[in-house]
Amino acid sequence: MFSEIGFAQMQGSMDWNDLKFFLALAQGKSLSAAALTLGVSPSTVSRRIEALEQALQVQLFRPHRDGYDLTEAGQGLVPEAERAGVQMQVFERNARETGDDLAGAVRIEAPELLGQEILLPALIGFMATCPGIRIELRGAVQPVRLAAEEADIVIRLVRPSQGNYRIRKVGTILFGLYASPEYVRKHGTPQSPDELLGHRVIGWTEDLGFLTMARWLASHCPGVRPSLRLTSFAAQVEAVRGNAGWAVLPDFIAGPAGFVPGLTDLSPLAPDLWLLVHEQALALRRVQRVRDCITAALTARFSN
Repeated sequence: MFSEIGFAQMQGSMDWNDLKFFLALAQGKSLSAAALTLGVSPSTVSRRIEALEQALQVQLFRPHRDGYDLTEAGQGLVPEAERAGVQMQVFERNARETGDDLAGAVRIEAPELLGQEILLPALIGFMATCPGIRIELRGAVQPVRLAAEEADIVIRLVRPSQGNYRIRKVGTILFGLYASPEYVRKHGTPQSPDELLGHRVIGWTEDLGFLTMARWLASHCPGVRPSLRLTSFAAQVEAVRGNAGWAVLPDFIAGPAGFVPGLTDLSPLAPDLWLLVHEQALALRRVQRVRDCITAALTARFSN
């Protein structure tokens, strides 16, 4: 395929800075749009694209009256250029901050409640011992896109099959169906999945139906229709606390909150917890120190 040949040529004969011009024009489809993205003049974009095509000895774009379209060769080069561009950004960020290997930023992506309830307290204590390290902790329900390589450390509930990360299992998280004591006092506890259909259920919005928690509930209680759909764990916890119904929550949150478990005879939801560290970032001592802090916090709480 051209993409393999072209990328090998690109590695050996092109200026790596030309990557951003190629990608900006591929996305913007016009010199002016690419120039606006990069903060340069359209003529500069044009010159860099011409230089890239000469270096590769192939036409990447087909200019026309309304802008620029990728040729077949250019389309084949986009995935490799995107991956190389991401790797270059990671390398440049790490290179800028290697003067003091225990100073600089460490970026962490973690599931919402896990980051807030488990990682944050541990990291606050850690930062007192390593004041030069800056922590950026992002929490989300949806798993991060590993191809973007925007994080040094990633916590996942599903083992990834690709990405430039070292992977280690650090434990197992248990989930269950929970409601507030007040809700149970008023409405009782369902004794079977069929009985749950007569209760109020808190679920996820339809675009988040792929989440492990949503699929577990749908598989064990087919036909359940949530009366309240939300987009975050924090909102679901508050909804349960407000007596809105039953929700699938992690035990480490539901137990301390005093929520009441339901349908405990169902096969449990117990996804493995995976710690990922970016290959390039792993060479930095500050990333190693943060990894060790996170590993200790997670294994202490979730190891079997």
